[in-house]
Amino acid sequence: MHPPRRLVPLVLGTVVLVLATACGGAAGPPAAAHVAGTDVTDAELAVTAGVFESLFGLQHATCGRTDGADDTAAAACNRYSLAAMIQFRLAQDYASKNHITVADADLQQTIDGFESQVGKATLATLLQTNNVTHDDFAQLVRLSLLENEVANALATAKVDLPQLRTTYQQHPEQYATITADHILVKTKAEAETVYQQVTRPGATRADFLKLAKQVSIDPSVAQNSGALPATPATKFVKPFADAALAMKPGDISRPVHTPFGWHVIHLVNEQITPFAQVKDQALKQAQANAFSDWVRQQDQAGAIDVDPSFGRFDPATLQVTSPPS
Repeated sequence: MHPPRRLVPLVLGTVVLVLATACGGAAGPPAAAHVAGTDVTDAELAVTAGVFESLFGLQHATCGRTDGADDTAAAACNRYSLAAMIQFRLAQDYASKNHITVADADLQQTIDGFESQVGKATLATLLQTNNVTHDDFAQLVRLSLLENEVANALATAKVDLPQLRTTYQQHPEQYATITADHILVKTKAEAETVYQQVTRPGATRADFLKLAKQVSIDPSVAQNSGALPATPATKFVKPFADAALAMKPGDISRPVHTPFGWHVIHLVNEQITPFAQVKDQALKQAQANAFSDWVRQQDQAGAIDVDPSFGRFDPATLQVTSPPS
C-alpha cells in the first residue's frame, strides 16, 4: 500500500502537497464545481477545507496561499480544497469504472500511522477547532488513498514493461554502476608503458594508484590518486564506459582513447541494478506525471466546471486560481 499523496508531506513537515499552492474564493452557489457528472457542493467544500485547515495547523502553516491584498485566508483554503476535491472526484469516477477500492484495513493502518506521528489528541483538537469530525478526516484519508491507487493504475498502464525489459537487456550501461581506478596520459605510447608497469607480475592496486599519482594528467588525481567513486556508467564518456563494462572486476584494460587522452582502467567493481528495481523506478517516474496528465485530459474533455465565483481551474498547475477582481 502506498502512503497517501496529500498526507505524507504534512507528516514530514514540508507542507508540499500535490497541489501545494492551490488557492480559493468566497462561498458561492450550492455547487462549487461540477466534476465528472457530479456536484462538489458548498457543504462538502466546507468540510474538506476544515480538514485541510487542521492538517496544515499541525505544521503551523496556512492552507493555500492568498492572492493579493483583497484575498483572505479562508478564500485561499477554499481554493486549495476545491482543487483537491476536483482531483478526488475524478479519481472516484475512474475507480468506480475500473473496480479500484481502498480496503478498510489499509485505511485504518494509514490513520493509525498518521496519528502516531502527529499525536492523536493534537489532531482531535485541531479538527474540533475547525468544526469537522474524525470521520471527516478519515474520509479525506480514504480519498487520498484512492487517488494513490488510481495514480498507480494510470502509471502501470503508461509503462510498457516488455519494452522496458528489452531496453534493460540490450543497454546494460543504462543500469550499471562502475567503480574504477584509471590513469590518464596524453599519448598511446605513454599509456602502453603504464599498462606494462601496472600488469607486471606482483603489481597491486596500491602500485596502480601510486603510479596514477605520479603520471596521470587527470586534474582529480591529486585528491583521489586515480580512484574514481562508484558512478553510473552513463556518466562516463562512451569509450571509457564500453571498456569498463566489457571487463571483470580486477581486470586492467589496454589503453583506451577518449577525447581526454589515453586511459588505462582498473575495474574495481560493477553493479547492475536489478530489473525489479528498474521497473519500480520507471513506475514511480510515470506516476509522477500520469495522474496530472490524466487530470488535464479530463479537463480538456469538459469534465471540470468550476463556479466562477470561486475562480478558474488551471490545467497547467492543477490549481484553482482566484476569480478576476
